Amino acid sequence: MTTGSERSSSSPRAPIVCLEGPSAVGKTTLAAALARRTGAAVIPELDASGAPPAAESAAWFVDAHAAEWRRARALAGEAPLVVKDCDPFKGLWFNWVFADQDWPGIDVQVPLHRARVDAGTLAFPDLYVVLLATEAQLRARRAGDPTRTRSNHEMHLRLIRPQRRYFEALQAADPPRVLLLDTTERERLVDRVLAAVAALPPGPPDSARLFDLMARWVATHDPA
Repeated sequence: MTTGSERSSSSPRAPIVCLEGPSAVGKTTLAAALARRTGAAVIPELDASGAPPAAESAAWFVDAHAAEWRRARALAGEAPLVVKDCDPFKGLWFNWVFADQDWPGIDVQVPLHRARVDAGTLAFPDLYVVLLATEAQLRARRAGDPTRTRSNHEMHLRLIRPQRRYFEALQAADPPRVLLLDTTERERLVDRVLAAVAALPPGPPDSARLFDLMARWVATHDPA
């Protein structure tokens, strides 16, 4: 595999790849496959079991994602690739979709996230890999995996369309850094991710620009 450090001898760290997509789409499986192929360090999905009630959760989640981002940056100095399950800026679009369930809106989310971006403690990954599947496929995959309860699976099915729209907008803003992957042919996913990693532009993404753009996008679009 050609990693970021192999693309440029001056690169200070390995690429950080963020996996996203609805529940049961296959993020955990893909992360494990990338680790087997490349020796990537994997950061699993954020454990939110200690989070406060939704209406009071904004700062808790931003702090938790910032802590995970620090861990990702540290691992990027040691591993050939870092694979993170869950977007560091998930609160921006998740709360947009579920605003009707008392999740804090963008008026709360944007200042909290922007302060972290300004401080350098939260940033966009080098590459987003957004896994796509139909509702029928997701239901079938959940039914075929009795090892996980996925208690919020039904709720998360609401994410399918708005989440895709959000990441399509982000892809339009910075095309090399967002890969939308149909998961029907799952045996090809690792190769396609590694090809996207090898094609990344040098240097990190412009997190301030991307955050401001996506904050404006969320503010001007309806998730329905």
